[in-house]
Amino acid sequence: MANELADNIKNIPPVTRFFTIVTVVICVLNSLRLIHPFQLVCYLPIIMEKTDVIRSYTNYTNVFFKNMYILGVLFQSYRFFTTLFLPVGMIADQPFNAILDIYFFYTFSNHLESPSGKFRGNFPDYLWFTMITSTICVAMSIMYNYLIDITHFPVHHQMMLSAVTYMWSRYSKNSIINFLGLVPIKAYYLPLFNLFFKLMISGYSSFWDSVVGIFSAYVYQCVMSDTLPVYNLFPNAYSSFFEGNVSRGRRVGTIHMNFDDHDRPITNQSGDFIGDSIFDKGYLKAPLWLYKLLNYPTNNSKRITAFDSERNFTSNIRPQKQSAKGPNASGSSTGFSIFKYSNSPFKGTGHRLGS
Repeated sequence: MANELADNIKNIPPVTRFFTIVTVVICVLNSLRLIHPFQLVCYLPIIMEKTDVIRSYTNYTNVFFKNMYILGVLFQSYRFFTTLFLPVGMIADQPFNAILDIYFFYTFSNHLESPSGKFRGNFPDYLWFTMITSTICVAMSIMYNYLIDITHFPVHHQMMLSAVTYMWSRYSKNSIINFLGLVPIKAYYLPLFNLFFKLMISGYSSFWDSVVGIFSAYVYQCVMSDTLPVYNLFPNAYSSFFEGNVSRGRRVGTIHMNFDDHDRPITNQSGDFIGDSIFDKGYLKAPLWLYKLLNYPTNNSKRITAFDSERNFTSNIRPQKQSAKGPNASGSSTGFSIFKYSNSPFKGTGHRLGS
């Protein structure tokens, strides 16, 4: 049983696994009263309180204590990280809501990071996405506290959940899901339903946090695709991305059955099919230094404008040659995996159907 559980945990993509485990651990420690939510959150009044302490000790104490308090405030920067792992249910003392948030984050994040998701199981790219969106969320919440409402208590875990949900909904936008298990809707409209639900049930504060999360993912998408905000929300707004039957970027928002189908345009769709308006051009792929730091191979994903010129936008993955002799044919796999990489892909044999 223990080995089976360990294997299941190892099969979770790395970023999703880290976020899920850390969030669960923090919730358990909070339930045991070993830590308090205010020790983890990134809230402007708390930061200002620490700053006021520095100011007062700067005027009345010696250099040693001044430096100690400055280091103490700098140490508070850990809040920018830990605040991402604290669900609203833990802050409001509603453990069941925290469990739901953890479950939904795990579900959508796992789909995005999987080999069949938007990030194709690419660890550095998905990590880079979370770094960018979380930075936007924390920065916007601090600005909102400073400029508009100092009493607003931001929940950054909810913001990240909204960002991940939005990105999933754009990638799998023609999927049909049951909202709250009752109302069948297209995945494309899930963020709007969530916003309405947050506003009606949880109020303005929760609604605003969800808006910030969606905005952070949308900014990521705009830069990634080199498209204009608002304009790229309209289907077929960027039809110039097509040259004949070949797209100049990887389509975002289409469900694919296998790895090689990601770049094939979809035709003959039904009338309710939502067309693509945003194309993945590779502008926000993780930088090479992050790939090197993680010791992650750089030849397993498409690189278009991030590291190569546009005229060399073809995939760096070279398909394995296949040959057919007689009634039998040999096949090969790419060897692509989340955890292991091999220069000698697994090879198998198959039989033709219908011969």
